[in-house]
Amino acid sequence: MKCIRFFSSFAQNFKDRIMKTMHKITGLLTLAAVLGFCSCGPKLPELPVTEVTPYFADAAKTHAIDTAFYAVKDAQGQKIGTVLFSSPYSDAVKGFNGPTPLLIAMDANGCIKNVVLLENQETPVYAQRVVDGGLYEAWNGLTVEEALGKDVDAVTGATFTSNGVKNSLVARLKAYQRQLKK
Repeated sequence: MKCIRFFSSFAQNFKDRIMKTMHKITGLLTLAAVLGFCSCGPKLPELPVTEVTPYFADAAKTHAIDTAFYAVKDAQGQKIGTVLFSSPYSDAVKGFNGPTPLLIAMDANGCIKNVVLLENQETPVYAQRVVDGGLYEAWNGLTVEEALGKDVDAVTGATFTSNGVKNSLVARLKAYQRQLKK
């Protein structure tokens, strides 16, 4: 009987020590996170300025807001625009041969400047028809709300690719609206 009490007491002491240690570790990790000593998520990828200068000639710096949302700043540190990438927000949207990832450049007033199809698996001839059909320019000069409300026709002869582009743009702009509300 004494042996059972001894082991029961030993087990309880061991459990108490483990719990105290766990509380200390949790407290230290919380303090480190609050003070910024550790990262609580993946480091956001940088976007080289050279990637945005075709859309923002005065770009000197980019600042990641999230993995697909960047502020573009000039040499004085003033925000001159925003770059959005549709991926991962539109990865489920398919064109003819797969996702239709986009870069969306917006000016400082929140109006779309450029929509560009990024590397993709679309058939080149159909992707070119979308370019030649002017689909990407259909949203230039529009605010996010205006772009979401605009009914844009698909380019004849490239319907799947066109619809993929349109749906990717809509998916990303809706996600952007949610991000702005946070």
